[in-house]
Amino acid sequence: MLHSTHLSRELFTYLTYPFSAGREAVILFFILSGFVLSIPAINSRAQTYPVFITRRIFRIYFPYIVALLFAVWGAVAFHGAQTESQWLNGPWSAPITLHSIMQHIIFVGQFDQGQLNPPIWSLVYEMRISFLFPILCALCLSITPGQSLIMAVFMSGASIAVGNMVPTLNGQHPIIDTLHYSSLFVVGIYLARQRGVISKKFSEMSFGARTATCVLSVLLYVYAGVLWQGLARRVSELDLYNSADWLTAAGATGLIVFSLNSATFHRVLLWPPIHALGKMSYSVYLLHFIIMLALVHLLYGKVPLLIIFGACLVAVIAASWTFYRLVEVPFINLGRKLSGHF
Repeated sequence: MLHSTHLSRELFTYLTYPFSAGREAVILFFILSGFVLSIPAINSRAQTYPVFITRRIFRIYFPYIVALLFAVWGAVAFHGAQTESQWLNGPWSAPITLHSIMQHIIFVGQFDQGQLNPPIWSLVYEMRISFLFPILCALCLSITPGQSLIMAVFMSGASIAVGNMVPTLNGQHPIIDTLHYSSLFVVGIYLARQRGVISKKFSEMSFGARTATCVLSVLLYVYAGVLWQGLARRVSELDLYNSADWLTAAGATGLIVFSLNSATFHRVLLWPPIHALGKMSYSVYLLHFIIMLALVHLLYGKVPLLIIFGACLVAVIAASWTFYRLVEVPFINLGRKLSGHF
C-alpha cells in the first residue's frame, strides 16, 4: 500500500512538473538572451559598449530594483513561517538587514538569493553575463559557428570539473557557475548565426519528422534535465547537477527553432493572450513569487490553498501588466533616450 502511494505521488509530481519547471525556463531564457542580443552584431549593426550596457541596465536592473522594494516590504510585513511547506517558509523567514538588502542591490559576493525573492538567482547571472556579453559575442563571431558550439561545451565542462575540485560557498560556485551559464548564451549566439541554415533544413523536413522533433523537444525541455539529475546522483559521487542543463538546452533549442519556422507556432505565439503574456513576462518573473508569498501569509488557514493559488494567478497577471506599463516601459524608453547620447 505504501509502495503504491509512493508511486502515485511520483506520477503526480512528474505530471505536474511542467507547471513548476522554473530552472528549465531559466535555461530557455539564457539561450534566448544570447540569440536576441547577438543579432545586431551578426547583422553588422553592433551597439557600442556604453549603449549596450546602458540599455541592459535600464531594461533589466532598474525594474528589478523596484520589485526588490516590494519584496523587502513583504519580508518586513509578513516575517515568519506560515505553512508546513519549507519551499514557502524559507523566504521572508530570516531577519532583514541593511547588509542583506545591499547585497541584493549590488549583486556582489555570496548571499542568500532566496531570502527576499527566490527566482532572482538567475537574474544575478543574467546581469553578470550582460557586462561580459559584448566580449563573448565578439569572440564567438571571430570563429566558426561549430567552433563556438565546441567552446560552449568546453566552458560548461570546465566549470563542472573545477566545481568538483574546489569548496562551495553555501552549496554554490558563483564565479564558476557564471562560466557555465555563459555557455548557454553562446548556444543562443550559435542559433542566431545559423538561423538561415536551420530554417532551410526545417523546410526540408517531412510533417512526421517535424512532429517527432517537436514532441522530442518538449520532452527534453521539460523532463530530461530532472531525470538526468536523479540518475547522476545515483551513479556518481561527483556534482553533475549543471550537466543536466544541456539536455534541457537541447529541448529549448528545438522549441526556439519551431517558434521561428513553424506557422502553427507563429499563430499560437501571436495569439493576443499569449502575446500579451510574452510582453509582460519579465514582470511576471519579478513579481509572481512576491505576490504568492504575500497571499499565502494573508490567507493561509483561512481559505483552501488551491483558492489562494487561483487568486495568485489572477493577481500576478493584473499586477504584472500594470508593472510592465508603469515601470518596465518607462525604464526601457529612458534607457534608449540616454544611450542615444553615447
